[in-house]
Amino acid sequence: MGLRYRFNFLLTLIMAVFIVTLMFVMMKSSKNSILEGVESAHKVTMQLLDTVIVSSAQNPNWGTTDYVMAQFLEELGYVRSNDILLYDLQNNLIYKTPQSTYRLDVHPPQWFSNFLAPQEMVGTRVIRFGRLIVSSNPSGAIREAWVSIKSIFFTAMLFFIFINIIAYKALGGWLRPIKPMIKAIEKMGKGDLGARIPSFDVPEFSAIAKNFNMMGDSLENQILENKRLALIAEQTADAVMIHDEKLNITFWNNSAERMFKYKRKQILGKSAKIIVPEFLLEEFNKNLKKIKSKNFLQHIETKRKGKSGKLVDVSISASLLVDPTTKKIIGNIVSMRDISEKMVAKRSRAELRKNRELTSIIQEHVEDERKSLARELHDELGQYVSAIKIFSQNILNRSKGKDEAIETSASSVTAAANQIYDGMHNIIRKLRPGSLDNLGLSETLKDEMNKWQSQHPSLKVNLKIKGDVDFLGEVVNINVYRIIQEAMNNVIKHAKATSINISLLKTKDTLKIECVDDGEGFDLKILKKTKQFGLMGIKERAQALNGKLEIKSSEKKGTHLTVVIPTS
Repeated sequence: MGLRYRFNFLLTLIMAVFIVTLMFVMMKSSKNSILEGVESAHKVTMQLLDTVIVSSAQNPNWGTTDYVMAQFLEELGYVRSNDILLYDLQNNLIYKTPQSTYRLDVHPPQWFSNFLAPQEMVGTRVIRFGRLIVSSNPSGAIREAWVSIKSIFFTAMLFFIFINIIAYKALGGWLRPIKPMIKAIEKMGKGDLGARIPSFDVPEFSAIAKNFNMMGDSLENQILENKRLALIAEQTADAVMIHDEKLNITFWNNSAERMFKYKRKQILGKSAKIIVPEFLLEEFNKNLKKIKSKNFLQHIETKRKGKSGKLVDVSISASLLVDPTTKKIIGNIVSMRDISEKMVAKRSRAELRKNRELTSIIQEHVEDERKSLARELHDELGQYVSAIKIFSQNILNRSKGKDEAIETSASSVTAAANQIYDGMHNIIRKLRPGSLDNLGLSETLKDEMNKWQSQHPSLKVNLKIKGDVDFLGEVVNINVYRIIQEAMNNVIKHAKATSINISLLKTKDTLKIECVDDGEGFDLKILKKTKQFGLMGIKERAQALNGKLEIKSSEKKGTHLTVVIPTS
């Protein structure tokens, strides 16, 4: 049954109860009224008849009392609410009051008459030569009450019907907004969160529509936000796992499937310890305690086990899940990032650092050996070569003009000794430039630039030094010298350049080396395909000093080599 019919039925029931109550009250009132009227009429009638009886007895000349009473009753006629009967001594009926003609066409139902009829009152008077009986008769009053009540009842029924029709029509109009409300609620119940209720003139319905629409907007926003969060959780590169307070997994995203090879249907409901290696269970339990005390964990590097048993290096962040209403802990949310590549890179960097340290040590040893070898060549071999030159010169001087063959041989020995001496000094300079220890880096580089210029007159060599570069230390000095030496060798051997500009810039914290040539240049991609040992040596020397190498080059446009070395 619809709300409209329910309201109408309720109104009908209330009005029916009201009408029945009204009829009962009216019938009760009519009954009391009839009772009072009958009693009064009976008393008055009895008093009147007593008066006539007394008057007849006091005036015998009127005749016998039965005769006087009969005459009086004939003249009196109908007495309201009373029946009067006169009998003679032989109990023959002498007189009976006529029936009331008032509303004889009205026939009230028996139950109505029985309800309204008062208890019958009978009065008897014995007179001379007769007997008088007076009994109450409320039939006229009952017929009159029936007419009144029936009239009121029909009026009430017409009013009842009229009110019901008006109420039904009015309720139809007032409750018309309920249909669009129900439709909107049904749509929302089926998942259409865009359903809305139009505004109404009735304040209550308008408030309902407003609040419903606000609820719809809020639900839409929350669902949209939840979808976004779900998409983020599903599409993030990190493995995301949620487990309840009993450590049973309740959420497992796509990245977790890819990382650990467990499908959702295989993992959901299982213990979170399924991916924890046995040797890390103690660490796992400690981390659980930390989460409960701190409410979160961040970037804990550890290992987890995949379906195949393969260990995966992961960085774990976790936090508690708390019911916002009860504030009760309902589980944990855990994100795991695969850091296998990071760990490999970390180990590679560590190995590279060790290799560089080893390379630096080797280079130091090489430089020490070069220094020692240069010193030995200079001290030992130099002395022998000098002695040979002295001996050959003495022989040349003594044999001059005496023995041409000895003179020629001595000259050859002297020339050979000079060549050996010059060659030895070239080797010594390449092994370890003596000027680097004696004159400093700037003078050594200038000397080298002059020698390169004299050896290669077609190549214009420019050196520019800015800042004090003479107090950088032996290690820095020799490495800077070797870097510039290697850069020059590359230009001379491969670049086919007409000029090279070398600059050293010393600032407070760095030493910047730049070598720029106008040669043929090269494609930098070949550095990845081939081993350019000269450039690799420069790079290793720069990195050994915690510096960086940058190379800019392209075919036919020369090469720009930059090395920046920290000095602080």
